[in-house]
Amino acid sequence: MAKDRLGKGAEAARKIERHAESIASGLSKDTMTHFMNAGMNFVQAANAAMKAREIPEETRLKMHKAQKEMLLAMKSAIEVVLTEIDKEMPPSEKHELKKIEVKKRTSK
Repeated sequence: MAKDRLGKGAEAARKIERHAESIASGLSKDTMTHFMNAGMNFVQAANAAMKAREIPEETRLKMHKAQKEMLLAMKSAIEVVLTEIDKEMPPSEKHELKKIEVKKRTSK
């Protein structure tokens, strides 16, 4: 029973992620920034409301789950934007690591 619910929850999270990716693929970076800000404002407002009022534990748990899903959607959207940014950047050259000797100063 719990495994079945976990599977359904994971599939719901994947659906939200796919939906967020499909939305994000057509949005500008400015639009994505506004979307992220709106999501964070929602999370902060929900947390403030729960702290200010006596909320039943079941409601509090559902709010936390909703916040988590919102944050996962935002994470997915951020990853889409980062992928697009990476496409615009030139390939990085492989940098060679060099050992640098650091000498300790002696006090006078």
